Amino acid sequence: MPTTPTTPTGEQTTTAHPQHAPTDDSGGRLPRLWTRTLGDLTLTYVPDAGVHMIPTRVYPASADEDWTDHGPHMTDAGHLAMGCGALLVERRGKRLLLDAGHGRISGEDPEHFQHGFDHVQTLPDHLQRLGVDPAALETVAFTHLHDDHTGWARPDAVDDPRSLFPNARWVVGEGELQGLNPASGPRLAGQSERTTAVADGTEIAEGVRAWALPGHTTGHTAWILDTGDGRRIVAFGDAMHSPVQIEHPDWEVVLDHDRAQAEHSRRRLVEFLAKSDVFGFGVHFADQQLGTVDDTGHWRPWDDETDNR
Repeated sequence: MPTTPTTPTGEQTTTAHPQHAPTDDSGGRLPRLWTRTLGDLTLTYVPDAGVHMIPTRVYPASADEDWTDHGPHMTDAGHLAMGCGALLVERRGKRLLLDAGHGRISGEDPEHFQHGFDHVQTLPDHLQRLGVDPAALETVAFTHLHDDHTGWARPDAVDDPRSLFPNARWVVGEGELQGLNPASGPRLAGQSERTTAVADGTEIAEGVRAWALPGHTTGHTAWILDTGDGRRIVAFGDAMHSPVQIEHPDWEVVLDHDRAQAEHSRRRLVEFLAKSDVFGFGVHFADQQLGTVDDTGHWRPWDDETDNR
């Protein structure tokens, strides 16, 4: 790993590597490579794409006027900033990856709820810069199996049909595989042979356990990481797509499979994030992925200088 300076609170952080320039003029908030050490854990966010969303299409229950007070999450052009990537988790020489980025996308054909992409196909480059050999990763765990999370683990991710991670086992939450459309083909390379579905509460590695938060998909699963010093981090995938949902847990996302169940999971998640010594990792939270829910019920991004919960 690159050398990381220690902050006054004992955590470590890296400066982001330069990213590709934005391809649109929104003045976006690009997700950046960063590393933090909390207790026994070293976490590295590995970005793969930055996306500018059309907020009222992502959240169809919202109106344009609902977004006037959410400037910290918006681009200059009024789009909702999001990111796609993966979380590298390291403890005592062992590594696993949570989600696998967006993968091979051109960025030229956005979905109806996307304004456009900032940069794409950077996750393999970042792993190389970090000195991480994808072939040496033994486990990739997924919050769910939408394409922007399975990216580099898909059969068509690279020339090798075993994906960028040829030797990894795949771990998903119980019920996720049953929710897939068989006509769409496998979401993961070697899906039937390499995938293990785990129940709520299952520990898949030291201090890493599953927390079932269904609704966005049938088996959507967050991963709770024990830092070893009394703190916990929850990587919650698409249980929430933006910090704005913390204030509006009733706002469904256009892609939610079961809207009532997804809202119930969001409310459980917000309640958990408000606990003392609990941090959240929102993979889509643009440049504010790591943070907490403060006493006022708002997302508080990590602050190296002052945050010592």
